[in-house]
Order: sequence, then structure tokens, then C-alpha cells
Amino acid sequence: MVRGAVADQPSDGVPGTDGVAGRGVREQSEAGSVPVRQAAGVSDGGDDRVRFDRTYRLACAVRPVSIKTVDCFLSQHYLHKRPGVCTLVLGLFMNDAVLFGTVVFALPPRETNVRYGGCTWELARLYLADTVPCNAESWAIGRSLRYIRQHHPTVRFIVSYADPSAGHIGTIYKASNFRADGRTDDDRKTPRFDYVDATSGKVYSRRAHVPSCVVIVRKPRVSKFRFVRAL
Repeated sequence: MVRGAVADQPSDGVPGTDGVAGRGVREQSEAGSVPVRQAAGVSDGGDDRVRFDRTYRLACAVRPVSIKTVDCFLSQHYLHKRPGVCTLVLGLFMNDAVLFGTVVFALPPRETNVRYGGCTWELARLYLADTVPCNAESWAIGRSLRYIRQHHPTVRFIVSYADPSAGHIGTIYKASNFRADGRTDDDRKTPRFDYVDATSGKVYSRRAHVPSCVVIVRKPRVSKFRFVRAL
């Protein structure tokens, strides 16, 4: 999960067909920049401990959007890019006007369907604006999973990963009733490596992706925590 900075003006669209974390400071609506708390009609007197309570839940909704609509969020995500093959892109809206975050689902590796015995999607990106109370993540995940159950009934499992190299241990998944399912390299006999450009620091996951002119440093890849939830 990530929190981040600024969202472009929301627009309707079709889900794009192209891991998770960020927060931001303001959002755009037709009237311009609107703090999420103001849009929800909440006055907290400057108390940063305000909760994502019933007032927020009644004012907020999820709906499909195009991947371009949420690119402003994905660029702020710690991975700084879209997932490889998106299956569903959901925008998080306040009063149907203020876009304050996104939840993006994608296709996981093919062996994931075999592992869980049914159609599995990956919760690949979760990003919320900084002005949203800190306990909104579980609401966003819950509403997104409800949408999938209603509109994509063939999907039976949702898997997601927490990257310890980015300081993530899966707290939000545990709070959203996901089950811990080991780490990504538990079944591997040999370690995996990333290939880091010695000059720019750009990371390549495969040696074949590295341009021939680039000097690289092999860096052991950190095994991620895996979490799964049945729908």
C-alpha cells in the first residue's frame, strides 16, 4: 500500500488492459483542488487522528476507470510504473467527484492459478491521497473485492505481495482478512538476482532486459511476503 501527492481531474473510462503502496496531499475536482475531508463534510479541528468513519464511508465509492486516469497515482507509487497486464482498474471517489486513490488488479504468474486451484487475480497497486484518514486502506480493499465478486464472479482468489525491501510486512492485508502464504522464494532451490545499472541505479529483473552498453551489478533479490484471500 502507498500514499501520495496529487490526482488529476477524474474521468470515466473502461478498465485498462495493460504490488502496492503511496499517499498524497490534495485531489482535483471540477471546482479545483479540494481536500478530501472538506469534500466529505468532516471538520476535525486539525486532528490528524481523524478516522475513516461512517461519514467517509457513506460519501465514498469505487468505480472502474481507465488506466490513464490513475497514472498520476501510479507514477507516485514506489514502483513508479503500471503493472504488466491489468485486469481491473478502480478509482476511489469522494461524492462522485474527487478522485483520491486507486486499486489496480493484474494477472499474476500463470502458476498462481494452479497453486490456488482457481482463477486468481493479483492486487498489484493500492494508492491513497495523504489527506485520507490512515485506516481507509481496509475500506478500499473491501469495496474493491466486493466489486469483483459482483462483476467478475469467475475470479476465486486474490493474491498480493508485501516487499520487505520497501519496509512492507503485510499489515494492511492481515487487517483485510488475507491469509499469509509464505514467501515468494520458499520453493526455489537457487537464489534470484536483480541487475542494477551501476551508473543510473535502474533495476532490471532479467539479464536479457539489460542493454548491452550498460554496466551492471548483480544484487540478491529480496523474497516477498505472499498473502491470499478467497472470494
